Amino acid sequence: MRFPFSRPDVDPVLIASDLSTWGRVALSACIPALEGKGIQACPLPTALLSAHGGYPGGVFEAQTPYLGKALAHLSALEIRFSALLTGFVAEEAQFDLLEPLALDIRGRGGFILADPVMGDNGKLYGFFNDRFVERMARFVSRADLITPNLTEGALLLGKHGAAAPADEGELRAWTRRLSDLGPRLVALTSVPIAGREDRTGVALYDRERDRFRLLSHARLGAGFPGTGDFFAAELLGRILRGAPFFSAAERTVARLRSSIAYSRAQGSDPRSGLRRL
Repeated sequence: MRFPFSRPDVDPVLIASDLSTWGRVALSACIPALEGKGIQACPLPTALLSAHGGYPGGVFEAQTPYLGKALAHLSALEIRFSALLTGFVAEEAQFDLLEPLALDIRGRGGFILADPVMGDNGKLYGFFNDRFVERMARFVSRADLITPNLTEGALLLGKHGAAAPADEGELRAWTRRLSDLGPRLVALTSVPIAGREDRTGVALYDRERDRFRLLSHARLGAGFPGTGDFFAAELLGRILRGAPFFSAAERTVARLRSSIAYSRAQGSDPRSGLRRL
């Protein structure tokens, strides 16, 4: 079955992540990135929030029962997805639904991108625990590409969330070890640049070619929520459109930096997310 908004050359993409009423994060950031490339983005909410975690006192409801029912219905419709993008997994039980889904889509020739949302700024998010990290490490073994930030990369490797590679050689070793978990491609974001506190970067690794590349760029100040979500979806869209991994990542970084610069120039509350997606 093909729905009217999908392009004939790329089947729809299923996105499993959270949905916030306020704040351009998660699904609200991923959908525009894919739709802008003519790829139908099919949201599969893992949780519903009144506003993302940057706002205190929000409403949060995991959608695990819904996920099971929705996936059963989608299977009955026999929709073919070109890829699965996973972001925020609301609770450990959702892995029992997402792992078979990833295996099914990959078995049909689809691409799996796992953005292992677990923490940031050196800390595991408070509602997760070590067992959740272990489940996430098993889950990413099903992926073709993972896009952890530095904190998440450290956690996946069994390190403290605040750990960081000392130099580019150690950074390359990190990306190789992350690939050893299962994914062929790794894009490790928010990495430090040795001796340059004014710069940050994205470390890329392709296991099949044993090729590493570090995309370094000047920091643009305080971050915006949702940039990791947008990065993952934008990168996936470019790959599905045929761009090689390293080229797709380079263009994605440039696109994201442009969006951050524009959003900062508008002077709005950064917590609301990127102003241009």
